[in-house]
Amino acid sequence: MDKKEKQLVDYYYGKFSERSFDEKDLYSFLMVVREHSRDHEVIRELTDFIVHRENSMGYAKAYIDECKEIINNLGKTKVRRKIEHLYSFKEIRNGFNALFQELGLERLPVEIMNDFLICIISLLQGVKIVSGNKNVGHLSFAASSKELFLMGNMTILNQGRKMPITFPVLSVNNLYEEIKPQDSKDTPYLFDHEVMEVINVNRQLAITFPEMVTR
Repeated sequence: MDKKEKQLVDYYYGKFSERSFDEKDLYSFLMVVREHSRDHEVIRELTDFIVHRENSMGYAKAYIDECKEIINNLGKTKVRRKIEHLYSFKEIRNGFNALFQELGLERLPVEIMNDFLICIISLLQGVKIVSGNKNVGHLSFAASSKELFLMGNMTILNQGRKMPITFPVLSVNNLYEEIKPQDSKDTPYLFDHEVMEVINVNRQLAITFPEMVTR
């Protein structure tokens, strides 16, 4: 890492420590450290996924391909396979903190790791799920009163009818907005048409939800 890169890393790390950052700052930080995170699989894969979107290769592509296979085989086999998260909160937290320590910086607390994950969820909105040259789904933001999600969305044919399928790709505790429960099960609101943004207001992250879902 050259001197200018180190200056930029220190600048963004300062913003992270003060919680004065937003999703654009995390995106810029990931661009700076991208070539220096090759030994940190989670950070490398998430960064490539954010940058390359549906053209991402590696683990993110393999994960999406497995999700497509599981969904396309629903009802065709007696063996039921569960779709797991792309990465757990612990894996993402440990990945970032290992990178920071390698860069000579202190580990960051859980609350800031939570902030990182909600920014990552927001940055991955809109990624298309493709099969060959065909668009078969997409990723979108979703929110319940307790958790925030990056959701995969696909449609399958079931007895001649199209049936929508959603599945969580990433999730994080909702420490940001008071969401009105949609029903007794707290089913997440799915934002397919709106694009959420993670902004910073007085050193607190906030999400640009439509008023209809907030208290």
